[in-house]
Amino acid sequence: MSTDLGKRERYLPAGWYPDDAAEIRSLVSDWTKLQKDLSAFAIMAPHAGWYFSGDLAAKAVWALRDCDTVAILGGHLRRGDPILFAGEGCFDCTVREGANDLQILNALKSELKDAGIKEIAPDQDVDNSVEIMLPLAALRFPQAGLVWLRVPPDYKARELGSALARAASTCGKKLSVIASTDLTHYGPSYGFMPHGVGESAVDWVRDENDRGFIAAALSMDTDRVLAHARDRFSACSSGAVAAAISFSFNSGAKRGVLIGHKLSYDVHPDRSFVGYAAIAFVP
Repeated sequence: MSTDLGKRERYLPAGWYPDDAAEIRSLVSDWTKLQKDLSAFAIMAPHAGWYFSGDLAAKAVWALRDCDTVAILGGHLRRGDPILFAGEGCFDCTVREGANDLQILNALKSELKDAGIKEIAPDQDVDNSVEIMLPLAALRFPQAGLVWLRVPPDYKARELGSALARAASTCGKKLSVIASTDLTHYGPSYGFMPHGVGESAVDWVRDENDRGFIAAALSMDTDRVLAHARDRFSACSSGAVAAAISFSFNSGAKRGVLIGHKLSYDVHPDRSFVGYAAIAFVP
């Protein structure tokens, strides 16, 4: 573990996910006791606070194949932004410290450079989309290294996914990928409410807007994923999903499997609410 490069400390407070390792283990054990290992190359999982979507995120992570390294792909970026990476030597994952797999990261940078992508920079922001997955990945794979990346919703997402597959092959390591995104952010708190408020709005988000993005992801069509999120405001981190799909294709995945879908409204009814889905990309 490259401690000389420092440690990326936990930032999110306990309201996002527990700050006690025993509580994390207990919650995740309950959430995943009936979850099957789908041997997924990559998964899509929500990144809201665990009160709302921790169960779906855990089920998705537990669907992953065994691996040497887990790359967690977040977002909250705009088209044209650079790919962001964490360069610290390790991460505070609450349940353990996780080593940054610098071999994979450096190989990835080389692959991206060879593909003509120079827009990659250290991630100096505070962001929940990767951090909230750290304890799940660290618990599911207690010996695995980790890679922290955030991905813009543009062509670089596809290139990143295929570059990750090549980097893993070059390093001789088995890599699994987590794509972190929430779905439609609806209501006055988000300035997006084309169907007003009430049950009709909830139904539209659940059955049409979220479902459209889910269908695009299940079809493993990266262009459709990026376009649906851009045109319908149906996902906040679609670049991560497009990258995970590209990685999955290059690793041998043939299809997507829906693990679950729900809204924050199902947990806490409100005029403003968010959609969540878990998907596995499998052989």
